[in-house]
Amino acid sequence: MTEGTAVERPTIECGVCQIDVPAGDFCGLCGGHLADAPRNRPEWLRVKAFSASPGEHLLTPNVLSTLFPHLPPRSRLPFLVGLALLIVTLAAATLFKLPAALITVAALGLPLLFLIYLQEADVYRDISSATLVITAALGIGLGVGWVLLTGAAVARAYGVPLGAGITGFRILRDGFGVPLGALLLMLVPAAVMRLRPRGTQESLDGFALGALGALMFTAASTVTRLSPQFSVGMVARSRPTEGLMVEAGIRGIAVPLTAACVGGLIGTALWFRRPPNKRHQHRLFVRLVLALMGFAVIAMYASIGLIDIVRVPQIMQLAAHLAIAAIALLALRVGIHLALLHEQHDEPDQDEPLICWQCGHAVPDMPFCAVCGAAAQASSRTSRRNRREHRPVHQDSEHHDH
Repeated sequence: MTEGTAVERPTIECGVCQIDVPAGDFCGLCGGHLADAPRNRPEWLRVKAFSASPGEHLLTPNVLSTLFPHLPPRSRLPFLVGLALLIVTLAAATLFKLPAALITVAALGLPLLFLIYLQEADVYRDISSATLVITAALGIGLGVGWVLLTGAAVARAYGVPLGAGITGFRILRDGFGVPLGALLLMLVPAAVMRLRPRGTQESLDGFALGALGALMFTAASTVTRLSPQFSVGMVARSRPTEGLMVEAGIRGIAVPLTAACVGGLIGTALWFRRPPNKRHQHRLFVRLVLALMGFAVIAMYASIGLIDIVRVPQIMQLAAHLAIAAIALLALRVGIHLALLHEQHDEPDQDEPLICWQCGHAVPDMPFCAVCGAAAQASSRTSRRNRREHRPVHQDSEHHDH
């Protein structure tokens, strides 16, 4: 941790916002690059430094920094291990042909990891427990209800058992009803929470609620739809390994990841708020871009039903689902980045130092770190409050000499 003060830091005019700000690599007010501006265009997008993890390029496909944006770098290793364990467990359940274990891990793996993230990143302190519980309950209730409503049609459309070549959400024969309806229902918990009275509003609050509701919906619908498979026995020796592998990849990775990205993206759009001084400048641009990216992913996911109609090989079905999940992850990453760059931030106090949650340097207390460019609001409100209560103390050289 670097100690010091930002009080005596020289200033420089930002070429993006045209305001004198403390000197550094990034503007503390708008997050733009202070040097080599022509090489870093467009500045409104800042592609070379992701707002929640500035050491990464915006287009770097990093699942951890995208799906768990509140986590500082030192806290990401345990979640990387968690993701690895999820994949290893799915692979083991496939290899040993354990359909019940496969269903359980596929349904609950990523949602459980996300719940741990909410606690580890202090999100549960920023958002009331009641709000989180209601969001999760709505997702679970809608997931169970949707499966009960569409179960007979889906069974007729694909003739069930796990590992026999079924896909994650096969479309009804007359259209895209089931996957499209499921993805739209995943957004209901975030939309309902958006209507409730609330205090401080930040885009990552919407991301957390949107992703939570979507993951709970997916977990509940997966368990409910495949619950009959628990009665077939612990080991299914007669089922093909390829079918189980496809099911593990779709149910355990592609579907929940796509759901979390779409829900988080729409939640980010619903909670996004422009600062007062920019409220009339391209007022709906960022929110509209976020919503359009979310609905574009929904449309692409619904179109996967075409693959089922032409009956392509199972491995192609898995590849299509994983491709949609990758596109959804990229859309979420860009959406979070845009929201953090352009939303309303805390009031700056450039005469007071603050330890950056990303790089550990003492920098002016402003919306963006002057050293690494991290957005302050990519950290939790609890973290910001604690760091402001324990600011770094400047120690001059004379004091050290004595």
